[in-house]
Amino acid sequence: MTAGHMLMVFTLGTAALSLWSYVRWPGAAPATIKGAAIRVALALLLLQVGAAALDFGVEAAPAFAVAVVVGVVVPVLTFAFLASIWFLKLCADQLRDAS
Repeated sequence: MTAGHMLMVFTLGTAALSLWSYVRWPGAAPATIKGAAIRVALALLLLQVGAAALDFGVEAAPAFAVAVVVGVVVPVLTFAFLASIWFLKLCADQLRDAS
């Protein structure tokens, strides 16, 4: 399996995990568009931090690259997907209410 395949598997896996979280805990979603936008901004910040942590972790100890991916990248990607789901749902709800 190449690095590209592994990246695709982790990305699809985190997307599925975020969808499951959205369905499993519907009460965790923000109630306002402002709250959703704050979570999206936080997710973008965490993506930057996660990318830096991945670079540092792989350079410092290549043997622990999988641990860094599972410990840092998977949670950050999951939150980023979940925040985008929350934001898109609130946008769709506002459009539906406006009609």
